[in-house]
Order: sequence, then C-alpha cells, then structure tokens
Amino acid sequence: MGQSWAAIFAINGYEVILHDLSDKVLSHAKKRVKNHMDTLINAGIGINVDYKTSGIETTTDLKKALRDADFVQESVFESYNVKKPLYSEMDEIAQEHVIFSSSTSGLLMTEIQMDMKLHPERSIVAHPWNPAHLVPLVEICPGIKTSKSTIDRTCQLMEDINKVPIVLKKEIEGFIANRLSAALWREALDLVDKGVATVEDVDTAIKAGPGMRWAIMGPYLTYHLGGGKGGIEYLMRHIGVRKADWLETMAKWTVTPESAITKAINGVNDMVGQNTTEELERWRDEHLISLYNLLWVKK
Repeated sequence: MGQSWAAIFAINGYEVILHDLSDKVLSHAKKRVKNHMDTLINAGIGINVDYKTSGIETTTDLKKALRDADFVQESVFESYNVKKPLYSEMDEIAQEHVIFSSSTSGLLMTEIQMDMKLHPERSIVAHPWNPAHLVPLVEICPGIKTSKSTIDRTCQLMEDINKVPIVLKKEIEGFIANRLSAALWREALDLVDKGVATVEDVDTAIKAGPGMRWAIMGPYLTYHLGGGKGGIEYLMRHIGVRKADWLETMAKWTVTPESAITKAINGVNDMVGQNTTEELERWRDEHLISLYNLLWVKK
C-alpha cells in the first residue's frame, strides 16, 4: 500500500521519502514504485510524467524521514501494538504542522492517537482501496482528537492527487466501503459453501450484474431508479418488503466456517488456472485504468 501511495504522490509532483526498517525492503519497494509509476505514465495519469524514481529518497532513519516532511502516509502492519508507539514516536520527532495519516483498513484513530502527548489533533485515517494508485476512493476518518484543520488539509491533498475523499461523520471499525464489502463477501462465501453456486458463478453474477451499475452509482441511486416513477420510496415500501424472506436465509456467522474457506481456496485456484498473480494484476490494472479514465478523470 505504501508503494502505491509513493507512486501516486510522485506522479502528481510531490517529493517523496520512503521509510522502512531495512534497506532490502526499501530496494524492493522502490522497484514496485517504479512499476506503478510506469503504469500511471503509460495511462496518461498524473502531471509529473518526467519524475524519475531515482528522485525518491529512501531511509531507515525515522528522524531523517520526518525532518522535512509536511505529510506522512503511514502504511505499517495492521495492529494497534505497532501503530500506537509509532505515532507516539513521530509526535515527538516531527514538526508541529506535519499531518500523520494512516492507511489502516479498519482500526480507529481515536485508539491510535491515544499515546500522542503533543499534537494528537494532527492524526487522521485516510484509507485507500487496493490498488491505491488506481482506485480513487479514500475514506477519511478522524479520531476524537483530530482537528478540523487536519481533516480539511487531508481532503485538499487527496483531491490534489486526484483521489475521491469521503469523510465519515462517525468513527466506526472498517469505515464504509470495507463494511459493505464484508457483508457481500460473507454471503458470497456462504453461497459457495451451501452449494448454491461455484466461485466463478458468484464472481460472474457480480461483474455482469450489479457490478456494472456500481461502477457508476451506489446502492441508493441504484434502488431509487429501481423503483421506477415512485423512486426509492416505492421500492422501500412496496418492492423492498418482499426481500425480508431472503434476509432470513442469509449468512449470519461472524467466524468463517472452515468448509467455506476450503471451498473458496479450491474454487479460486480452479478459476485462475495457470495464470500467475502478475498476469492477473496486469489484466486487472488495464481494466481499472479504462474505468478510471472513463469515470474519474477530470474533463
């Protein structure tokens, strides 16, 4: 995730410093950043197409990384035990104006910022969606101590790098998109586990059906149009009530059954066949770029 962030910042003209714990990790990361930037440049995305990855600094020294920083996009391991001491340490090192932004996919900033003694108001969540250099969504989730200035400055920066920020009105684990995704994922797993459909059938049902609509509109507008002339009210009060019986039969477990895990693994392996992860990523990225240019590039 950090590699994607580095690419999208660099391609939009920002100076980037990558920090990690070892030079070996940083060397690999820099190669990935170059690959991401090449993808963006070839797609005509970004303003700084002449930027060279040689201009991206790397360091294992946190003090050096923070010395001239204005904004930190943290993408460390998904654990309070890792993030909380890091934010406390950065708070002691960085200048007062520096914003600390977390890529966490579901942890709460109120908890992360708890050990910050100096300026907890400058910490915030800016959660991207994978691959972060191609998917525009960023969920902005402030903690209880996060200032309005931090929210505003973070949103402004995200818009400047052509992200689409949404700000949560209330802090909640998993934010918005991951919670919606988790509900769908549970039902997808359950349908395969119950023998209703294959893994490939479930994927086809989404990409050839609701997935096409979701690329241009969310569930609320989708169902509003589904209600015809009566719109969302007609659908909610008349058509929607018929779905109550479906909900009764849907998955309600909170721990994935082992049988569902096994069938998911076997089903995906059968579906992808001999295609490597790299080949699948290239195929995915080509289609994401087409969608990005169609739907999100400012005309």
